[in-house]
Amino acid sequence: MTDKTKRIILIAAGVLLCAALVVGIVSRLAAVPMPIDPAIPDDTPNTKDPVVNISDPEVKVDSKTDGKQHDPGRDAASSGTEQTIQGTPTKPDAPEHPGKTEKDHAADDVPEADRNKETPPTYKPEQTEVKPQPTEPVGGSTNDAGQVYVPGFGYVDYEGDNVGIKDDSMYENGNKIGIMGG
Repeated sequence: MTDKTKRIILIAAGVLLCAALVVGIVSRLAAVPMPIDPAIPDDTPNTKDPVVNISDPEVKVDSKTDGKQHDPGRDAASSGTEQTIQGTPTKPDAPEHPGKTEKDHAADDVPEADRNKETPPTYKPEQTEVKPQPTEPVGGSTNDAGQVYVPGFGYVDYEGDNVGIKDDSMYENGNKIGIMGG
C-alpha cells in the first residue's frame, strides 16, 4: 500500500467513527415524548371541601417485651398550658477525691543510692576556642592562574569580555524575529 492509500483509509475510518458518535449522541439526546396528562372531567361537583376517601387498615403491632410495660412518656405532663417533656434532672454526687497512691512520693522517699548524681558537663580549654572557618573568596576575584572566582561555581577560566553580535538575517518561518537592525 502506498502512503496515499493509507492516508485515505485512515481518513475514511475517522469520518465513519465521527458519524457513529454523532448518531449515538443524537439518539441519546432525542426528545422523549411527554406522556399526555388525562383531562380532568368538567362534571365534578363544585364544592369548597374536597372529597377524600381514606380507608383505615387495621394495624397490629407485635412487640416482644420482658413482661414489663414501658411507657416512653411516663414523666410527661400534658395538662394545662405548660408541658413537661422530661422530669427534673438531678445532679449526681461529686466523686471522692483520690487519696495518696503508691506512685506519689516525696523527694526524701527516694533512697540516696537511686538519686540522680550526674554532674554538669565540663569542657577542656581547647574545646571552647573558636577556630575561624575558611572563607570563600569574593566573587570576581582572580587567582594566580588567571581564573575568576564565581560564587557557586568556584574558579573558572576567564574568557574575556562579553561580546554582542548583530545579525540582520535572523528569520523564523520567513518572518524576521524581534526588532533588529534599527
